[in-house]
Amino acid sequence: MKVFLLLLSVAALSCGQGPPSEPPAGQRCSGRNFNGRRCCTPENPCDFGEGDCDGPLDGGVNDGHAGCQGELVCGSNNCKKFGLYFHEKDDCCDEPSSLPAQRPPPVIVPGAPLEPPTGQRCRGRNYDGRRCCTPEQPCGEGEGDCDGRGDGGLNDGDRGCRGALVCGSNNCAQFGAYYHAKDDCCEKPSGASGPRQQTKGWGQWTQWGPCSASCGAGWIVRTRKCVGSRCGSAGFPLQDRQERICIAPDC
Repeated sequence: MKVFLLLLSVAALSCGQGPPSEPPAGQRCSGRNFNGRRCCTPENPCDFGEGDCDGPLDGGVNDGHAGCQGELVCGSNNCKKFGLYFHEKDDCCDEPSSLPAQRPPPVIVPGAPLEPPTGQRCRGRNYDGRRCCTPEQPCGEGEGDCDGRGDGGLNDGDRGCRGALVCGSNNCAQFGAYYHAKDDCCEKPSGASGPRQQTKGWGQWTQWGPCSASCGAGWIVRTRKCVGSRCGSAGFPLQDRQERICIAPDC
């Protein structure tokens, strides 16, 4: 199958065509649009260009690369290059060289907390696994992971979220830096007025920064951002800043 797919790719490129729009004859795992999620398992591993596999880049409990044959690895949202029939979130078995040599640094949204608030039930796959938000136990705004229609295949729609909230898609970073990049969180529907985290006041404090001095006395600083439509107007500063003295011992 690997050789067959490579030949198809070369033929398509030579003819100026993109990836195929239909699965090749005999392909066992063609993504969640055809076979559901996690068609590739350690018991039935997939060949090159097949998916969906459940690899380490999905976070939480996963199969690692055991869902792929031989030395192949499970990629991340990489199936579209093998076929347009795949879902955008499908992960396919690929060459080891396709994985990035270094993991990119996390994206931290200003004002988003680094740790889950006390008492939050669903905090994403880094804490509570996937699909913590279910129709039986729906989540509030900013909680995840929910299993919405953006995930394709069989899913809960918006029923894993309370009231009029909807299940977003890879949208949890705005609610907290502790979420995994692939977590989906409950949020207000598109077009709803007001910031999603809070309507006014102050966001969360950042962590204390490094000491400004490499030797002797210096300062550490942390900040928080104003939240709301009136930020920057009279009486509503954009930012709050706190400083503390630090003593660097390496002299």
